[in-house]
Parts: sequence; C-alpha cells; structure tokens
Amino acid sequence: MYLRNLDKHGRDAEKNLDLRIRKTRRAIRSGLVKACEAKPYEHVSVADICRVSMVSRTTFYDHYTGKDALLAEVVAFLLEDITPALEGLWFGEGGDSRAVARHLADIYARNGRALTTLLAIRVGGEGDLHERLRQTCRSVFADWARGRIDDDVLPLASEVYASVVLTFIERSATKALSEKELSVIDRMREQLAAGLNAQ
Repeated sequence: MYLRNLDKHGRDAEKNLDLRIRKTRRAIRSGLVKACEAKPYEHVSVADICRVSMVSRTTFYDHYTGKDALLAEVVAFLLEDITPALEGLWFGEGGDSRAVARHLADIYARNGRALTTLLAIRVGGEGDLHERLRQTCRSVFADWARGRIDDDVLPLASEVYASVVLTFIERSATKALSEKELSVIDRMREQLAAGLNAQ
C-alpha cells in the first residue's frame, strides 16, 4: 500500500487520508506505547503491537514497514506538538511566556504516559525522542541566542538549555507543574534572556 512508502511522518503525512485509515494508524501508534509500557522496546514485537492495537499483522504492514518506522511516526507527532511551544518561549511576539510554559506543561501532562515511555527508548535516529528533543531544544535556543552571545559559548549554552528543558519535560510528564514551579521557570528564562540581551 502507498502509505508505507511515505517519506515523512506526522500530521502532514496523514491530513488527506480517509478517516478510517487515520483511526487505524492512531490505534497502532497507541498500541506501540502500550506495548512499550509492558516491556522494553527492543523486546516488543510487531505481534505485540498488533495484539494491543487489535489489528492484524497485514493491516500493520499495510501502514508501516516495521516497528522502527512506527516509532519514528509517534515521535514526529509528539514533536509537532512540542516544537511550536518551545519556539514560542523565545520567539513569541511580546506574548506571555508564562502562558506558553503553562501550555507546554499541559502538553507534557496530556502526553505524559507516552512521553515517559518513549523518552526511555534509546534507538538513535528518527525514533529516538530523547535525542530529537535535545536537538530541537539546542536548535531553538541557538537560533534565538545567535548574535546575543559569543559563538564560542553558544554550543555549550545550547546544550545546557536542552538539558534543562528535558528535565522540565520529564518532570512535567510524571507530575503536573504547580503555578509556583511555572513561575520560577519563567523568571529563570526572563533572567537568562535579560542577561544575554544586555551583552
């Protein structure tokens, strides 16, 4: 089936598909997360995913070439939700960054089970949520900080920022952040931005 040959993952790859196909793919994506909650990803088989998703192996292979392609799509969907909010923290036009942080925390809380499960999977490449989030955070921060801080320091600053955001994501995925915690995070971001803009 043509779906297996799509080069991209995520909502763009699905937006023009029939509703039944989207529902099937959603069930299979959910099945992957549920199967990975029961045992480590490397021990999860396509049969496990099919059993949890309540689809046949034929249906699975109509949509995906294998579990790695499925994992890459699940990661792509999560990144599509998270990346705009991360960009909004730094590039928002005079918006309320605390509201953006709250929006991010809501995304993490809503997807907590999937995030917690998928952040533990280290496979490298497109299916490694931890590494993809780290790259996204470094990139967003570097784009914002370029010209504001010395190029020699920029890679380290981007890496530190990525580590902080990953901690924020992992913490938010397991327990909702309080208003007090969101306030502290926002103040830290404002102080960092003010310090870098002053240079």
